[in-house]
Amino acid sequence: MFDTQMKTMKYAIAALIICTLSVSCNSANNQRPSTKYEEKKASMADMEKESPLKFLKISGSHRRNLVSQEVVEGEVSNHATLTSYKNIEIQLTFLSNDGSTVDKQKHTLDDVAKPGSSVDFKIKVSHVKDASSVTMDIVDAVADK
Repeated sequence: MFDTQMKTMKYAIAALIICTLSVSCNSANNQRPSTKYEEKKASMADMEKESPLKFLKISGSHRRNLVSQEVVEGEVSNHATLTSYKNIEIQLTFLSNDGSTVDKQKHTLDDVAKPGSSVDFKIKVSHVKDASSVTMDIVDAVADK
């Protein structure tokens, strides 16, 4: 009789432990992200939408082709985590040998730069007299929905 009571008690304790573990595991998996997390995420998205120039970087090079056009090739990188950008406006500044500005031109990219990705571009412009180098800057962009 004592053995039967011990077996019953062991089964009861085992069942209690299993129930406790399954309830605690299920409750941990069903929790939603905290309100603070959602607020930070919304705050980050707002910051990225309001300040696209902080998250977009440009790099590239230029050359003159066989028909005397200036060819500017490069890449715009989006370092934002949540926001895509479109209508990225690039300003090309053509400089002379002494560093003075010869000409400035603005060009808009049609591609959308998604978060954490890059967009390649190639711009051809007619020859700019006395220009020996070109600098590239992003001057504007629009946050995509």
